[in-house]
Amino acid sequence: MIKDDYSRSRVPDSATVGGFRIAVVVFGIGVTLPVFFVGSELAAGLGFRAAALAMAGGCALVAALMIVTSVIGARTRLSTYMLIQFAFGTAGVRCVNALLAVTYVGYFAATGDIFGKAIREALLAFYALDVPRPLCAAAGCAAMTLTAMYGFRLIEKFSRWTVPALALFMCYVVYLVVRQTDFQTILAAAGTGGISFGMAVSTVIGTNILMAVSGPDLTRYARTGWEGVKSVSGLALGYPLIMLASAIPTLALGETDIMRIMIGLGIAIPALFILVFSTWTTNTVNLYSAVLTLAASFGKVSDQRLALGASVLGTGAAVMGIMDFFLPFVLFIGIAATPIAGVYIADYFIVNRRRYKLRDLPARPRIGYSAILAWLGGSAISFIASKQYITLSAVPALDGLIAAFGLYAALQFGSSRFGSHSETKRRNT
Repeated sequence: MIKDDYSRSRVPDSATVGGFRIAVVVFGIGVTLPVFFVGSELAAGLGFRAAALAMAGGCALVAALMIVTSVIGARTRLSTYMLIQFAFGTAGVRCVNALLAVTYVGYFAATGDIFGKAIREALLAFYALDVPRPLCAAAGCAAMTLTAMYGFRLIEKFSRWTVPALALFMCYVVYLVVRQTDFQTILAAAGTGGISFGMAVSTVIGTNILMAVSGPDLTRYARTGWEGVKSVSGLALGYPLIMLASAIPTLALGETDIMRIMIGLGIAIPALFILVFSTWTTNTVNLYSAVLTLAASFGKVSDQRLALGASVLGTGAAVMGIMDFFLPFVLFIGIAATPIAGVYIADYFIVNRRRYKLRDLPARPRIGYSAILAWLGGSAISFIASKQYITLSAVPALDGLIAAFGLYAALQFGSSRFGSHSETKRRNT
């Protein structure tokens, strides 16, 4: 781990790196079981061609947004938490932290649920033991929590090997499927029609949007703005491939459960080994990220208590089977999180015109009401668009981004003009 992560200060030149090095980290973050799950579900619902277009289109939109946020991060050298404070205020930022914490805990729960299902299927196949899935999920989440609380440094180093191993293993799975199945059959496979194309794109956006919103957390280490742009290649090129790696086996075997796919291909034992350790590492990071987010708002509470509280919530959701509601969950994230980026992009480029100085932060309002209103307004527009009442772009998350950007700029300019008018009137009386 980095001894000083510069979470509340600018990253110095001595700590910066090249863009492609950051891109590798970005790609590694996307190699997770929930992302594989989304790829499988979209393929089952749309068929290969439409699902591939939805994956590419959704990732392209997230990548375009991440290019903008990455440039902001590279130029300011500030973390997302610090950037958001300029718009939302030092107190108002807690609302954003709450949403981010819910997102991380949700991913912790989802990964724990998938982990429980995989362990149950393995025990049933190898030992004829029918252990309840909730028990497997709870045991896995408990072990991951202990790792996050006491052994994060070790597991972080271990993840450098397990994440690439999972990526290579999924490539091997695709190779086996293509060797055993006519690829033209996979290309021609039709989906069940359980999801529209626009909602599929929004699902992809919701699955990956946190990478764009919090992009500055990584790209603040980029040497230049251009190096920050290069880092987006890890998402733009890598994430569609990650989803396709799970879509192809699903269409070939007619199965979305990843462990059952591995059993069907006759590679259950190596699959179990890799899935267990890759899931363990990524989920430990999910819980650790949730703790860091909560610590920003609840600084007086110890990290271990925050980890325990977040774990209890996440484990409860995993035991109740959050994966049955995972697609609605990521749609919610797309609706609620995307406008945050719209607000701070407008604040940086339009309102403050690229002038962010940490010494000015204490003088700004503690609560940025314009930012909160624009965020809520953008989320409302995105929700309405998801119900297909009105739409600007046919992609609800993009509608919310555009609305939040415009609302925040309008509210800020409106309030500044009103303030100037009131000050002039006061001086003339």
